[in-house]
Amino acid sequence: MKTTRNILCALLLLGGTAGAARAQTSVSAGIHVGPSGHTSVDLGFFYDDLAPYGNWIERPSYGWVWTPRQVSTSWRPYRDGHWVWTDEGWTWITDEPYGWATYHYGRWYDDPEIGWAWVPDDEWAPSWVSFQQGADYVGWAPLPPGVSVSVSVGSGYGGYAYGIAPEYYNFVPERYFLAPRIASYYVAQDRIGPLYRQTRNYTNYRFNGGRAYNYGVPVERFQRYGKVRRYQVADLGAAYRTRGARFQGDRVEIFRPRVQKAARIAPPIQRQAARRAVVSAAQFKAAHPDRVARFQRQARVDQRQARVDQRQVRVDKRQTRVDRQQVRVDRSQQRQARQAPAPVVRQHQKAAPQRQARVDQRQVRVDKRQTRVDRQQVRVDRAQQRQARQAPNVRQHQKAAPPQRQVRVDRRQVRVDRQQTRVDRQQVRVDRSQQRQAARQQGQGGHRGHGRPPGR
Repeated sequence: MKTTRNILCALLLLGGTAGAARAQTSVSAGIHVGPSGHTSVDLGFFYDDLAPYGNWIERPSYGWVWTPRQVSTSWRPYRDGHWVWTDEGWTWITDEPYGWATYHYGRWYDDPEIGWAWVPDDEWAPSWVSFQQGADYVGWAPLPPGVSVSVSVGSGYGGYAYGIAPEYYNFVPERYFLAPRIASYYVAQDRIGPLYRQTRNYTNYRFNGGRAYNYGVPVERFQRYGKVRRYQVADLGAAYRTRGARFQGDRVEIFRPRVQKAARIAPPIQRQAARRAVVSAAQFKAAHPDRVARFQRQARVDQRQARVDQRQVRVDKRQTRVDRQQVRVDRSQQRQARQAPAPVVRQHQKAAPQRQARVDQRQVRVDKRQTRVDRQQVRVDRAQQRQARQAPNVRQHQKAAPPQRQVRVDRRQVRVDRQQTRVDRQQVRVDRSQQRQAARQQGQGGHRGHGRPPGR
């Protein structure tokens, strides 16, 4: 009996060992488990493991990049999943089988030929995103390659935080930021531009002990909608990586191996598992014409919007100068009223009422022209809003009448600039007239003080 029991135990042990060996082989030969139990891979593991879900394409700017294959034309990174608060900051829980790699390592960028593409890297983070917050909304967008991140509040590159255009952001109301089904609350694309201008950047990364921590928008902002649960990040076995994260109590398990920095890694074209996913940019465009056409259309829309934004900036600067000039005019008039003695003022008003009337008439004309500038600006804003609403149907719009609406917007902007120039010139004439008026008053006051004494 004892001998039989020992034989059965030996057979079970051998079966378990063989099963573990088969499981280890089925995961990948590129995964290594050290004596401490920590898993490590090299960049080649990314090449092999992501091949079933997309294509590897060599690009001149970043080398080998990866793009998903079976996605819609409106797809973008960090959209299929949800957020949780952990001991390492804001962590993205993906619903996509390749998300364990593409949302925690490397960076995304919008390639002008192939659309969204992922650049591999060896540093893990709970997420690599830029946050915007304001007007009770929160937005996030993937950080592009090559930018260093630490703490950014309202600052960035190229006019936008980290050079990320507003249309790349996903926005949701603050109260739904932690919703498990966050896709139900995304803001429509035509509302993102105006909403972005009401927000500021809240990118906040800290680095300690070889780990990156993403604190982003302060968690206190979301605690007013209810208690925010805090999870502890733990390691997940490689066999479960394509199923996403696994929650157990206050723990969230994520597959996050350490990426070894090898001297040389065979590129995808030289790897048996990844070679079948390698295509050229031309081949990818031929296989996905709808996706490529959409990105190209969006790029043209973005360029037009950038020009409109630049014009808006110029209009705002001119308006600021007009406002400052008006403040100086008001202050000058107040100083005149306080400093000029009553007899001198009465004498001046009797002597030169026509000058004051001309100054008032000029001021009236300045106000009327300013009103026309404001009305014209309203028309420009409405044209921009129509353009934003029609962006999803830009294909039909371009076929029907490609340049007409944009030409009208440009012409209106030219009229606004001309009106503003006339307002500035008119304001200069008003200021000079007031300066001459003040100089005459000072001259009259000086003559009264140094004239001949009375009685002689």
